[in-house]
Amino acid sequence: MDDCPPDDCPARWVLEILTTKWTPVLLYLLQSQSPMRYGELRRAMPDVSKKVLTETLRGLERDGLLLRVDHGEKPLRVDYYITELGASLIPIVGSLRVWAEENIAEVLAHRTLYGRTDPPTAREGAVTPA
Repeated sequence: MDDCPPDDCPARWVLEILTTKWTPVLLYLLQSQSPMRYGELRRAMPDVSKKVLTETLRGLERDGLLLRVDHGEKPLRVDYYITELGASLIPIVGSLRVWAEENIAEVLAHRTLYGRTDPPTAREGAVTPA
């Protein structure tokens, strides 16, 4: 990616989308259970705040990775679907997960050598060992 200017690099843009904490989780949920309503997503992801979930959903909709369908009913009824574009990311996210599961022990061993014995935090891009 060295030959990509920072403001005009498709790979950087896509990595920015994929590396948000909740994007992979949302894509997997919607791929396996689409459509889902906001309340269903909240129950499936109890650790995410309402604000962050809403922002993540809006970002994925903006980028064409999910479709938000407002049925125009009272009470409000909105369904979220993964798009074909969003579904095309599932194998890539899956590959990252496999890599993490296969390499987390080595990553944590290096952290220990570096003087860090605590697990990585969410802010540091933590992965959970299998």
